[in-house]
Amino acid sequence: MKLGVVGLLGVLGLVAGCASSPDKPSALERRQAVRDASDKTYRSTEGFQTARWGMTPDEVRAALPEASVSPDGTLRMKTTIAEMPAEVALGFLDNRLAAVDVFFTEVSDARTFHSLMRDLLTRKYGDPKTAREVARQVKWGDVPVRFAADLAPVQEADAAASAATLESALAGQGQFKVLNRWTTFESHVNLTQWTLPARGVMAIQYESAKYSPRRAGLIGRYTTKARQDLVKEL
Repeated sequence: MKLGVVGLLGVLGLVAGCASSPDKPSALERRQAVRDASDKTYRSTEGFQTARWGMTPDEVRAALPEASVSPDGTLRMKTTIAEMPAEVALGFLDNRLAAVDVFFTEVSDARTFHSLMRDLLTRKYGDPKTAREVARQVKWGDVPVRFAADLAPVQEADAAASAATLESALAGQGQFKVLNRWTTFESHVNLTQWTLPARGVMAIQYESAKYSPRRAGLIGRYTTKARQDLVKEL
């Protein structure tokens, strides 16, 4: 019996020694390697038009040839959606498409436009959250106000250009209201109305559900936290 116990202890010691070997990756390191490999191959079935969550900047430009890098370093494009001119900003997290903002700056009838967009987005994503659910999520901070352009630019940005973007005006002077919100396994989508001193802006803000938690701690160029930090320099 004693020999059996001694033998078992010896085996456990050998196993423990192998597990702690500096030459072999730990279980945590192995799990991280699996996640990293999965991130590299991840391509969602959802996104914006023909671009999909998880695509690299080059893949997105191939899918959306009209997109180009703007002076502020963000990949942007101008297009027409529902016969309305739209400005699109595409945001990347670790070189993977993670968020898209579509801004409509020439909406003359906000109520009709809202009704149309709500119908189209419902056809694509299903029923939206109820008004009570949206209000509760906004109050609790579960619907953060952030922009695709908050994410790292795809190339070095010009400081003056960054200060002159629409996102900068919205973050500094705009008041917002989340009109409708849709969530799927792959995407979070907000239909938002912004009010500026001289005009209004309607926006559809898409976000990858996979990358959303990783954006929570980021301080982008147009976030409130970033601007609070800049005030300290004055």
